[in-house]
Amino acid sequence: MIDWGNVMDSVGSWLGSHGARLLLIVVGSWIFYQVVRLFLTRIVRRLVELRARIDRLPKEDELRRIKSILGILIGALGVAIFAIATFMVLSEFNVNIGPLIASAGVVGIAIGFGAQSLIKDTLNGLFIMLEDQFNPGDVIKIVDVSGQVEDFNMRRTVLRDLDGIVHIIPNGLITTVSNYTREWARVNMNVSVDYGTDLEKAIAVINKVGKDIAADPEFGPMTISPPQVLRVENLADYGVEIKIVGDTKPMKQWQIAGELRLRLKKAFDENGIEIPFPQTKVSFDKAQLDQISRLARDSTLPARQQD
Repeated sequence: MIDWGNVMDSVGSWLGSHGARLLLIVVGSWIFYQVVRLFLTRIVRRLVELRARIDRLPKEDELRRIKSILGILIGALGVAIFAIATFMVLSEFNVNIGPLIASAGVVGIAIGFGAQSLIKDTLNGLFIMLEDQFNPGDVIKIVDVSGQVEDFNMRRTVLRDLDGIVHIIPNGLITTVSNYTREWARVNMNVSVDYGTDLEKAIAVINKVGKDIAADPEFGPMTISPPQVLRVENLADYGVEIKIVGDTKPMKQWQIAGELRLRLKKAFDENGIEIPFPQTKVSFDKAQLDQISRLARDSTLPARQQD
């Protein structure tokens, strides 16, 4: 038979001697976490703002960089404080944490040998963060996958492509990063015109369209330099290819390129400039033409004889 009176007395006695310390551990850990978090936030913001002024980074890049660095540092801080607080709470329950710490060290070594890929992912993620290769919100290409960075931590990078597909890539697989949205971007496209087109006229029309986009109230703020003709790129099979380039704000190159194509089609139609399309030209020599004529004549003989 359980003597609940003695049990309650024991619990009350234990809480009286250990409850205050448990409360102090929990509250103190939470306060310490908040203080260090606030301190880290201020330090990181000041360092990133200083670097952004030196590198003349746009405000959007600066905010993405702050979010990325703080997410990793605060996450690691939370794990460390939680682990220390857990050991301190266990010690209040008279649990010998010495063997636990020693076991954790042995298990850590064993995991280290068996999880080399995890260590590689973490180390590579650390270098990506320190070198500021990309941040959440950037559009990048890694491991032959292009998309916008939705999330990034020390172990993996999450991309979402234009089809809405989410790609989760371990950082250890990242060897080359192509960042489409760092500091500035570029419209780089080719436009084909028919071989019979007056190229000087076509170039003048293209340059005017580019200047109109740069002067537009909606698209002008996205543009650094208006899209202009760089050169005649190629004498292709179906037409003359003209290369157009122009610098834009980060992540605005696709929007400017789409508007440029729309306005060029309208301008070409208004100025009688033809956009070529694939055509097939068939040539016959005299002998072949005579043979075709003879076959055509022979095919009509039965009908004439019947008449």
